[in-house]
Amino acid sequence: MALNDAQIRLFLQEDEEESAARTAKYTGKSPFHLAAIRLARNRLALFCFVVIMLFILIAILSNFNILGLHDKALQFNDGTMANRYLPFGSPGHILGTDNLGRDILARVLMGTKVSLFLGFVSGLLMVPIAVIVGSLSGYFGGWFDELSQYVMSVIIAIPGILIIMSLIQMMGKDFFTIAFAFAITGWVGLSRVIRGTFIQAREFEYVLAARALGANSTRIIFKHILPNVFHFVIIQFVLYFISVIKSEVFLAYIGLSMVGVPTWGVMIDNSRNEVINGNWQNLAGPTLFMFIFLVCLNIFGDALRDALDPKLRNM
Repeated sequence: MALNDAQIRLFLQEDEEESAARTAKYTGKSPFHLAAIRLARNRLALFCFVVIMLFILIAILSNFNILGLHDKALQFNDGTMANRYLPFGSPGHILGTDNLGRDILARVLMGTKVSLFLGFVSGLLMVPIAVIVGSLSGYFGGWFDELSQYVMSVIIAIPGILIIMSLIQMMGKDFFTIAFAFAITGWVGLSRVIRGTFIQAREFEYVLAARALGANSTRIIFKHILPNVFHFVIIQFVLYFISVIKSEVFLAYIGLSMVGVPTWGVMIDNSRNEVINGNWQNLAGPTLFMFIFLVCLNIFGDALRDALDPKLRNM
């Protein structure tokens, strides 16, 4: 059915009114407020956020011997070997026990603390380095840009795992040494992304306008440009967090993880000789928890990145 001119004008007017109402609805709200509104529409992301918060709560509570958690995770057999390799679903041992009679679920819960804190602390060390180096080299250029590019090229030329292994061998197998080693090798990727974005953004009209109005470089970098690349920081942090958790498993496999502490990597490493004999408890427990956490972190990270994307702020 063909539409006459009056009907077309009516449809266009209604569309303009709807667009104006939608724009007015979000006018005056901060970028983070708009991001929260968009994120609240994604039910799957909210569910994943709840799961992530549950893991964080487990990591915090595992510092305390609640319900005898530490005793179950660290106690050994009494010499009778009665609790050795109990299967899944055993009374009092939902995920079974290992070769020393220690409760798998309790050890997985304690390992959650180490894995999450390791990813979080190394991320806190990595992000400031990447943001500062990338923003300064991209905005100012010159000798600082050349120097930072040289350092990045050197780090990229050497496999990151070799740098991590070398630092751990020299400085020891403690928690902060491993976190520092991950941060030293992990900042380059994010820094290069931020540098490229700043090189483009320093010629944008809103930056030129701010400079013409007398804004100094510090205000332009942190007030005008950096908020527009914050979604890159979010997604890179999530990917980095995932990489740290997986790399800790590899370090445990080659004997460079923390000693005397139950971690997901150590448990998976301990299962190497057990799986051959049909004892999957040490492998299945941490793998299940790791899979759930990493999937939820991926989904929530993508949703958060989309919510913070400045291109979607009026949608």
